Amino acid sequence: MNTKQRRVNYERSILTYIDILGFREMTATKTAGDISRSIRVVREAVEPHRFKTSIPEIPEADFRNFSDLCIIRKPIAKKGKFPACGEVHSQILHMVHVQSALLLDQGILVRGGITVGDVALSYGQLFGPAVIRGYALENQVARFPRIVVGTEVLKELKKNPALWVHDGDSDIKATKSLLRRDFDGEYFVDYLRVIEEELDERSEFPSLLEQHQDFIKRGLTRYKDDESILPKYKWLREYHRYTVKKWKERNSAEQSENVPVGV
Repeated sequence: MNTKQRRVNYERSILTYIDILGFREMTATKTAGDISRSIRVVREAVEPHRFKTSIPEIPEADFRNFSDLCIIRKPIAKKGKFPACGEVHSQILHMVHVQSALLLDQGILVRGGITVGDVALSYGQLFGPAVIRGYALENQVARFPRIVVGTEVLKELKKNPALWVHDGDSDIKATKSLLRRDFDGEYFVDYLRVIEEELDERSEFPSLLEQHQDFIKRGLTRYKDDESILPKYKWLREYHRYTVKKWKERNSAEQSENVPVGV
């Protein structure tokens, strides 16, 4: 029997930690089949796409899924591989699509955090300080249906050339264009604003705003007496109102007069 221990090292990595909101209620009110489908939908949305013709020198992201939890980890500079240039921007943009698709198409809210730090992968398990930080961002900092980007991510992006596409200042500017700073000073993924820029037809955006508003209205009504859930929908309402207000400011009165300001 070979008892030689395998060497396991931490790698500086970008880590995204995502959790499904309302999972406890889901398990109490839905069938096992319905829950299984919801978990599969979230997993398929969050998991990075893999390609059969991938280039060996470009490391693929490590993805782990357990129940209502998803974790994505991408090493910043893995030995013998290309550095993770543009990965911060790419990961945040991926979350724009994840949040938009899950909420608008499936009625599923998620909460999470994006961080940078040391992570190890051993026997299929991810662990390390960055995993703990990701959990703290999701569980303690995010609080609402938002994906918070830790300030350590922006600091790392500014100082670490392995993450740059152009230079630190340019990449910080491009990354911040995907974020919004909230009332508590935290940066979060500004999915509702950014998704307009990702649409093939921007003329579809007003209907997405209406879908978003209708979802919030239903939540405000359904959870009006639930002190633990109602604040999440109130936050969504304010986020929606602010986004529509800014959208109207960017567009002519003719384009926006039929779009509801908020709920």
